[in-house]
Amino acid sequence: MRLKKLKFTFAACAGLCSLPLAAAPLQRADVAATSAWLLHLDVDALRPTTIGKHILSEADKPEAKAKLAVFQTFFNFDLRTQLHGVTLYGRSPAPEDGVLMLYADFDPARLVTLAQAAKDYQSSPHGQNVIHNWIDDKKKPKDGVPPRVYAAIQGNRVIFGQREEAVARALEVVEGSLPNLAGGTNFSELGAAGNGHFIEAGALKMKLPDGDPNAAILKMSKSVQLVLGESAQQFKGRLTLVADSEEVAGNVQSIVQGLLSLARLQTDKPESVRIANAITLAQDGSRVEGNLVLPADEVVEMMKADAARKAAVKSSKE
Repeated sequence: MRLKKLKFTFAACAGLCSLPLAAAPLQRADVAATSAWLLHLDVDALRPTTIGKHILSEADKPEAKAKLAVFQTFFNFDLRTQLHGVTLYGRSPAPEDGVLMLYADFDPARLVTLAQAAKDYQSSPHGQNVIHNWIDDKKKPKDGVPPRVYAAIQGNRVIFGQREEAVARALEVVEGSLPNLAGGTNFSELGAAGNGHFIEAGALKMKLPDGDPNAAILKMSKSVQLVLGESAQQFKGRLTLVADSEEVAGNVQSIVQGLLSLARLQTDKPESVRIANAITLAQDGSRVEGNLVLPADEVVEMMKADAARKAAVKSSKE
């Protein structure tokens, strides 16, 4: 396997290291209190669901299985069973302010060895930790400067970012020298123990480009939180938007209702129509909540139909 591919794989697995299974849910103490947005995937919670089993079955098909076998041979790590959780967060919409934290069973020393083999590898101490960095061959230079990847292993975590400062701040959050979400009220509905969610996401009001209805909704909301999960073979999602006032919340609900109405008219996209019809909206003061409930096996069929369409498009271009 070429070194370039090894570096890409190292970045893709984004710092996998030894971790107890209990760390798969969102760890509020690992996320900065100043975060403007976050996204967490609990892979352990997803794996036993109807949807998770479908994803695993797709990974067991010959082409995907062959790629996973190559990965496992080199890293001695099985993505299907040993990846437990993924967290991304940032204090602004700028990608360079974000950090990525992956939890998995892995040998940290092996990751360090791979990093040291990357192009123009460098390292710098940060307290009791080391921040590793190397040139990211997957991205084009900006203003003549090649972008770099920064990473640090801290206990049972590895943190990745596009800036050394972002990784350094994340280390300080984990170590307790900077405030974290566990000590605050931001995204208070996320990270509750035993909630069964495999995806949790949230965003506070941020400056976003104009012209996109989705951006308009976010700009009108003080906060947005999304959770997805599965129980009793039912796929369930909840989107909660909190506005500055009841009046603004009413405007938000009107925009969302309009988007759902448009989706219901897309007869060439039956899955979109089915999802739109399955969503219910309710307003309570300055709070707007949308709930989605669908049979999990129906969601799997939608995933299969979407994959089939993409495969057909790809085949027609070959």
